Amino acid sequence: MTPIEQYYARKLFQLEIYRRKGQDFENLFTRIMQLSNKSFVPITPQGSYGDRKNDGFIKNEGKYYQVYSPADPSLNEKKTIDKLVTDFGGLYKYWNGQVAPIKEFYYVVNDKYSGCFPSLFPELTKIENAHPGVSCAPFLSNQLEDLFMRLSDVDKHDIIGIVTIPEEITLDVSVLNEVITYLGKLDVAYIKEDFPQNPNFEEKIEFNNIGPQIATILQFGSYQDGALKEYFTINSTFTKNDLRNTFNQLYLEGIQEIPDSPDKNDLVFFYIVNKAFPSNKKVIKDAIFVLMSYFFGYCDIFEEPVKPQQPTQITLF
Repeated sequence: MTPIEQYYARKLFQLEIYRRKGQDFENLFTRIMQLSNKSFVPITPQGSYGDRKNDGFIKNEGKYYQVYSPADPSLNEKKTIDKLVTDFGGLYKYWNGQVAPIKEFYYVVNDKYSGCFPSLFPELTKIENAHPGVSCAPFLSNQLEDLFMRLSDVDKHDIIGIVTIPEEITLDVSVLNEVITYLGKLDVAYIKEDFPQNPNFEEKIEFNNIGPQIATILQFGSYQDGALKEYFTINSTFTKNDLRNTFNQLYLEGIQEIPDSPDKNDLVFFYIVNKAFPSNKKVIKDAIFVLMSYFFGYCDIFEEPVKPQQPTQITLF
């Protein structure tokens, strides 16, 4: 991958981290571990026995992993600690004596890049002190990202889909019709919005702190503006207004879903792309990019630049 493609891949992976919880996150973790190390063995729960507190291990290295992925990792410190203590107790009792000695134990927490509770580390130290020869550590989202970024391009695509190059964005009208039909069926609430007529494209990119990579996608998408306008000309006004509302609501969803960070708006951009049509086909992504570019420039995806108020003219008598 080129540096720009690597950037896109990283942002798409971060979006996966933010949106996944519970078993969905565990599936992502397991897939990346399998691609990273062929010796990694995932454990499938077995009836009433469960997984014996082991979500996966590398037998020849004595490495064991237990996954915890709450909806909001910042809310329940006690539950996080209690689960760690309970899980390790069950893990050690079954696996250390009957399968392979535990040398390294990793408590995999989907912290959504927020870090883990400081109180987690004393508990890990207690486990180490009570079980000589065992080292314990948290395994957080940034570490899973590091493993993902070291995967081959093929494996990355297997997880996040195809990464589109801006210079290759085109508009297939038949595909556009398929995308618009799909978008029209999305269940989004209608909220009346006052959309600007045509804000300055470059000014809006700067105002929303959109990274240069995403800005490039929007700019190349705008090059297909003529073909899109022609499509809207031969279709009803309702179609255009309905799409405008749909993209606006997906934007508002993304703002609520993605935590604050310096590159939040880049992640919101990819959130909209993935929600607009869950397909990895390039032609589908191209159509979404062109539509987003259009509504970015003419309507209301992302915020409209605030115009400074003109000073009131005072007449002196």
